[in-house]
Amino acid sequence: MPKVPEHPSVPDSGARHIQFPDEAKKIEAWFVAGIRIDPGAPGLSPDVIAQFGRQPQIRLIIQPVTNGPDGLKVHDTAGHLIFSFSLDADPPLGGCAPFPRFKPDDEAFKAIVRDVATLRDQLAAGDFGKVKVSTAGDLNVHPGLVGASAKAFRDALKTLLEKHLSPQRLNTMAVMGIAPPEPWIFVSMLRVPQAGLIAVPGPTLDGMHAAQMFSAIGERHVVPQPVTNNQNPITCRHAALQNPPLPQANRKGVSTSEFIDGNVPNSRIIEIVNTIADTKKSHFFNTDCVSCHTETAQPLARKIPNFAAVGVNRAVWPKEDWNVRNFGSFPSFLHGGPAAATITRRAAAETIEIVTFINSQLLNK
Repeated sequence: MPKVPEHPSVPDSGARHIQFPDEAKKIEAWFVAGIRIDPGAPGLSPDVIAQFGRQPQIRLIIQPVTNGPDGLKVHDTAGHLIFSFSLDADPPLGGCAPFPRFKPDDEAFKAIVRDVATLRDQLAAGDFGKVKVSTAGDLNVHPGLVGASAKAFRDALKTLLEKHLSPQRLNTMAVMGIAPPEPWIFVSMLRVPQAGLIAVPGPTLDGMHAAQMFSAIGERHVVPQPVTNNQNPITCRHAALQNPPLPQANRKGVSTSEFIDGNVPNSRIIEIVNTIADTKKSHFFNTDCVSCHTETAQPLARKIPNFAAVGVNRAVWPKEDWNVRNFGSFPSFLHGGPAAATITRRAAAETIEIVTFINSQLLNK
């Protein structure tokens, strides 16, 4: 994908085009940097499920890694491959077509949950590398992928994914790429019959544009400006492929662009990022990509007093304001050096919600 796949009739928003280096255009260059096992997108609160249904997913976070004259290089690009486990959907609520309400295939997903729980128990018993591994504590690089257990646990994860995933389950995809050395461009895609994967207009944009851009050094930092809806009651109405889209005048919400491209007091910044990190208020259809990918790095870079990435090990806090990783490896284009593992508050909040739901609703049920 050499550029942002906007429809030809869409006016220019100012977002730049994604550029992949030639060496990253080969499938063998892409590696799995993270795995997310999620019992229900776009969220697990009762209000979100009532509007959207619940779609269990496995997400593979992939990044290109190449080996050249200067050694291994992790490229500042990432993709989400989203495999879904759903039954025939329920009809959409009024005004929300063409998006039906997801109906979970919990029997298929429970099999995944059982296999994951088995891996957890095997780690605790020392079955991988003859060392006992606990998965408790703040989010960090998975402890099973560090030290003596790493190779055997990695192979077991690969076997689990090969057992449960198939091309037929790949229904959605998202890409974050750059126009070197920056900005970062976000695009979401949906698999549709005949056409395959198509770029989807941003649910919090104007109903036309698919791409959103964040530039750390540009004159305007967030392009196009989002109009979010995370302060209204949860609704399945939004701006992606709905005709007509939810009017901007009917939306009420916050985004990090408010302080990235403006001057607001620290108290307001905290209010904004707390809303974005709250899984009961914010999700893919009412909050823009840039906000979800900057809600931790930006307050840390601005040294906002009393702000902390609660639930995340300090070693993997994003340390640069141009780090837009939620869960993956970030290679600094200014400082160079090895790519740094990164986890944000939003990723931690989603993980807590996921684990709580699985333990109470799916595991051993």
